Amino acid sequence: MNPILRRSGRHLLTAWLLCASLAAGAADFVSSLHESPALSRMAQSGRIRVGYIPTPGTFAFQDAQGQTVGYSIDICKRVIDRLRLRLARPDLSPEFLPIQASDRIPMLKAGAIDLECGGNTNTLARQKDVDFSHTFFNTGLRLLARKTLRVGRVNDLARKRVAVTRGTTAETRFRKLQLEQGVQVVMVGSDAEGLKLLEEGAVDAYAQDDVLLYGLMALSKLKDELAVSGPFMTVEPYAFMLPKGDLALREVVDRSLLDLMHSGELLSIYRKWFDGERLRIPMSIYMKENIRFPNKYGIP
Repeated sequence: MNPILRRSGRHLLTAWLLCASLAAGAADFVSSLHESPALSRMAQSGRIRVGYIPTPGTFAFQDAQGQTVGYSIDICKRVIDRLRLRLARPDLSPEFLPIQASDRIPMLKAGAIDLECGGNTNTLARQKDVDFSHTFFNTGLRLLARKTLRVGRVNDLARKRVAVTRGTTAETRFRKLQLEQGVQVVMVGSDAEGLKLLEEGAVDAYAQDDVLLYGLMALSKLKDELAVSGPFMTVEPYAFMLPKGDLALREVVDRSLLDLMHSGELLSIYRKWFDGERLRIPMSIYMKENIRFPNKYGIP
């Protein structure tokens, strides 16, 4: 065969294979959009609606300039970067929406938000309604109270007034203690409201995950009088909350988190928010193990 014709044939074959590959990729992309309501909304609108529960000074909150910042928001921004590539929408812009804990699952199910990027405990009960990403933080339920309140065991809370936030795992735990130990449960809508009641003396303690309590204490006008105390009453694996059954979106989120863990960037983000001058919370052994062996285990 003429060498020129042979080379031309190879070039035509290479071009055909490239076109076939691009066509297959485009087909997969269109298919994923069809199967993912969230990705379809993002691709059409150029916007992603990100819900978060405000947690002052830690996972997600507005700074003095009105910008949404925090540990989980930094991670969420890496997810959005990957979504821009996945959707071929470099202009994809986030709309961060502060919401209450009790609203996050209904809003995800209704499509009012595409993703919840706050500190969400992955529980088996919640898995019936929503999906979760890989775990990106580990903590546990404790108490914020005045230093004069001694809580060495759960029994010490008998007849004490304890504020808890609606829609959290703390509510489930303290509803049980209300029956078993006579704890007086005071329901609040947010961490800020729980702290306010504690500062005013309307409650004896505020129950929440300890890392959030350290953030609240650092912001309190009574911080020198307060302490995070009591035993760990739960183990809380934090993960992003996703629409149920949206496999394409979940794959993007999980791949982003795995990349952060494997590259060491997640450790840098942790140090930025939890191991500095304002807060110094050394990384727990559970968190270190989670980075070594990523998982998405839910608790009962």
